[in-house]
Amino acid sequence: MSDDEALEHIGRLIDDSCDAAFERGLKRALYLLDELSKRPLSEENAVLTEYFRANAWAARSQIANIQQSWSWESVELQEEMLALTRAANHSGFTTLDKGRRCQILTNRANLLNRVGRSIDAIACWDEALRIDPHFAMALGNRGSGLRDYAGMVDDDRERAILALHAYESLCKAMAPDAVYDTPNFKPIVTQFKDMVNELGRAVNVDAVRAMQNLDQGEQGRSKVERAYRQWCLDKRLFLCPLNDLGPYLAAATDDLMLPGIKERFDERPGDYSPPPIIGFFSQMKQEYVSARYMLFEGMSSTRVHFSDRGVTLTNTLDYPLYSLASERVRTAFRIAYSLLDKIAFLIDRYWKLGKEPAHISFKNVWMVEKKQRLLSQFAESNNWPLLGLYWLSKELFDDQLKQITSADARELHAIRNALEHTYLRVSMGWAKPFTIGPSNTSSFGIAIGSDELESKAIRVMQIARSALFHVSFAIRQEERKKFHDNPESMVGSMPLYWFEDQWKRRDPN
Repeated sequence: MSDDEALEHIGRLIDDSCDAAFERGLKRALYLLDELSKRPLSEENAVLTEYFRANAWAARSQIANIQQSWSWESVELQEEMLALTRAANHSGFTTLDKGRRCQILTNRANLLNRVGRSIDAIACWDEALRIDPHFAMALGNRGSGLRDYAGMVDDDRERAILALHAYESLCKAMAPDAVYDTPNFKPIVTQFKDMVNELGRAVNVDAVRAMQNLDQGEQGRSKVERAYRQWCLDKRLFLCPLNDLGPYLAAATDDLMLPGIKERFDERPGDYSPPPIIGFFSQMKQEYVSARYMLFEGMSSTRVHFSDRGVTLTNTLDYPLYSLASERVRTAFRIAYSLLDKIAFLIDRYWKLGKEPAHISFKNVWMVEKKQRLLSQFAESNNWPLLGLYWLSKELFDDQLKQITSADARELHAIRNALEHTYLRVSMGWAKPFTIGPSNTSSFGIAIGSDELESKAIRVMQIARSALFHVSFAIRQEERKKFHDNPESMVGSMPLYWFEDQWKRRDPN
């Protein structure tokens, strides 16, 4: 049987097994896909194999009724997401036709939103819409995801603007030029219409459209600052929810904050200072924005810095990259990755998990100590942003907790370990094909091209950004729950004020 015939057979097996709710047929399909993957497949068929694998896991999830239930842990969802991620990141992805690429990206975005990762889902829907701006399922589900995102945002203006864009995206999904990938799309249109009507009742669409002014904001005082701000907008690295709508100037600000925190007087007897996590969150924000600027500097520098002059180094004939700019990229990666473990420490303290600080990581903070079992505090929680944060942790690899949803999780882990503990050899990006072979990655240290390191650093920055948003949203939901559980309790307030920019200047004395 040829590769094409095998894929056609497996595709029919998946569809028929799903229609008949026949799990054994789906297990057989997954086995056949594993066997097919051992062949020297073409680029296109290799991607389709992952796509079919995702469909098989989605069908198993449907049979198990996981899609309709609130579930923190699901092998089916995890495997489906991993397969879709591998398909979307495969070198053969661009060989697929436009419709299939949009299907893969939209399915992945829908799944990300299903597990609470709205920010990453929006970026994925947008990627599909760059391929086909009229792809209806991406437009409609993006509208639904933006509606969910708006519900987590505290600022009234930003929430209204997100809701407006949710409304407009849903309207585009029902427009005459919308492209549906299924002949039976009328029930889907009905769902989108119901959401449009709901948003239309909740938001004064015309008023919000008139006041949003997305093209107005801080451009910067110098050419370098303007370039930096535009770069942050393009990469969606500002800590502002509006940046997830696109590179709008109004989003060129880092206004993400923690909500008001409610504490009992006996939690910190004799200490009347603000809750420590407020200062800790500010410190993490400062580390994030500093790493972000280091990354921009490292990627945009074209000159030899004076600190690099007169530093005697050896040319190892593999086009090595040694410079202050390169070190800034390395440092940005390290800081961004370390922020994730610091967020885990914040989770431990806020949710009072009582873990040993020295052993906390973003991967293990959710688990019973030294076991691969979710803590009951989380398994029984209905905190949707916190669920998203947990699933975001699956983007990373851990030697003890190997459940991942990212195709490059092991690679990010290896780069981080090499930066922190061993040797990461960075070569000039253009020279990578000539200097880095299979043997280089398993010998003395890890070898990587400068362009790849930069792209991985941006990715880790984006993961850190999502994590900062999710932990803020999750705490906001917990604080709301505290109020709803005890609405009559007497509460004293302690106002806090912004830390002025002028205070950030280092005191020379």
